[in-house]
Amino acid sequence: MTTAEVQRSPLRSWQFRRVVGSEFISSVGNQMTVLALPWFVLMTTDSPSRTGLVFLIQILPVPLLGMPAGLLVARWGPRRVTILADIGAAVLIAAVPTLHQAGLLSFGLLLTLVALLGSCSACYLSAQRVLVVDVVGSHEGTVTEANALFETATSTARLIGPAVAGVLISQVGALNVLWLDAATFAVSAVLLTGLPRREAPPKPVSANNMIEGVRFLFRDRVLRTISLAALGYGSLMPVVMLSLPVMAKSRYDADPHVAGWLLAAWGGGTALGTLVVARLARRIAPTRMAAGGAAGAAAVLWLLPLDQPALTAALTVGASCMFLPAVTAPATTLITLRPPEELRANVVPVFGVAVFIASPLAYGAAGLLFEHIAVGKVLAGVAAGASLCALVLVNLARRSPRSSS
Repeated sequence: MTTAEVQRSPLRSWQFRRVVGSEFISSVGNQMTVLALPWFVLMTTDSPSRTGLVFLIQILPVPLLGMPAGLLVARWGPRRVTILADIGAAVLIAAVPTLHQAGLLSFGLLLTLVALLGSCSACYLSAQRVLVVDVVGSHEGTVTEANALFETATSTARLIGPAVAGVLISQVGALNVLWLDAATFAVSAVLLTGLPRREAPPKPVSANNMIEGVRFLFRDRVLRTISLAALGYGSLMPVVMLSLPVMAKSRYDADPHVAGWLLAAWGGGTALGTLVVARLARRIAPTRMAAGGAAGAAAVLWLLPLDQPALTAALTVGASCMFLPAVTAPATTLITLRPPEELRANVVPVFGVAVFIASPLAYGAAGLLFEHIAVGKVLAGVAAGASLCALVLVNLARRSPRSSS
């Protein structure tokens, strides 16, 4: 790889711009749904446990289907899998308001649709990071910058989507917002159809490749530690996410605008953090960047349990989320670049399973916790857990060389 190629910004690639544009458009609509669907369940049932169940059912297919989805990505390529996942998501999301208007949307049917939507997410999450590497190359600094810019699109969507949804929910109702989400996934699929097709693998991909990917992850000390920390964050951050509408209901007079702004603060803080990470990606080794981000996020999370005005609560959420991209972007870079290229599509889903395996249980448990324990006490436990994750990553950084390549 030449010096010019190493220094080239990912944004100069038209293929990468299409990938980022697709991610941004679909994420704006998806973030509207993140608020609209749980808000609909919470307001109509007055049950945090049912609200948590919706989150649980949507995320459950990700760890269950992550490894089979990785095989699909290895066989079909990340471009085709992402397009099919977008089309499936568009159809499933549009089905929710359609069935509701027809008087056919029972809670059981809603959970079925949500589970199928989660299956599409499992395929998408297995494909997206491999797709990024396909279009920008394999230089560590470039991939970290590309991952940060990719997360900029996602986090900016988290800023815009919930804020817009909070206004639209009060005007047209929660389920009608889902029509916009369905349209965004359709547009995303159209954008990705312009990317070049990937050549078929030279030999058939089997489950043995996935097993070897699992072995590689557990043999590699850096990836093993990153996955352990990811498991911790996968258990903790869903609790914070579910706490935001619960806080809006219990502390701020059930105001959907406050719920929207709390979720928007999450996205806004993350967006700002991704821009900083993109600027520092070529200067700081991934393990050290992840350790610094984890320590900063843990410190700010200790402020979230405090009973405070809605404005300062939103600022606290935003400040804690500023540090998250410094953990996720370098972690994603390590998980995509450290394995051999022939195992990359097999190791990435295993890491995804590590990230999401605890999330379904966390969402379900969080709903029950919020019914019996004050939200501030639950969030204090989250801060303690985040501090332990930070210690794990700091120890990894101390034992790692300055360059992780």
